[in-house]
Amino acid sequence: MTPADFGIPNYPGTYLDFLDFTILEAKDGFVRMRLPMRKDLQNTLGMAHGGVVMSMLDIAAAFSAHVGSAGKMVSLTTTQTTSFIRSVTGPTLIAEGRVVRQTGRTAFTQSVILDPSLSALPDQQIAATAQCTFMLRRRGKLAG
Repeated sequence: MTPADFGIPNYPGTYLDFLDFTILEAKDGFVRMRLPMRKDLQNTLGMAHGGVVMSMLDIAAAFSAHVGSAGKMVSLTTTQTTSFIRSVTGPTLIAEGRVVRQTGRTAFTQSVILDPSLSALPDQQIAATAQCTFMLRRRGKLAG
């Protein structure tokens, strides 16, 4: 499904559009996404580029903070702490983001990158993790 199917605009012509991920599941406080690993998303060693991994961690976490209201809200990253655990070498990258706590205009999230080619067991598929903090703003009211 496309992001629009979950109330998240497709943002044509943007970096999000370029990545060309699909959303597998989205519910209040949780998003699961899939990104096929194309050659232009890999580093010179044939693995997912670290910047792509960090981007997907950030995007999954941000979307989890405003599922269903993305047309009206935007999540602005204030911090992202990333841990790279294993290389993503499989044909598909899975990103999951979840809200840990939301207080007013601030969302605290956790996200994970899974490489299903690593194992049949989900806890052994973890390739990277992140903790992110977002400022939540109404779209069009980004100042202040």
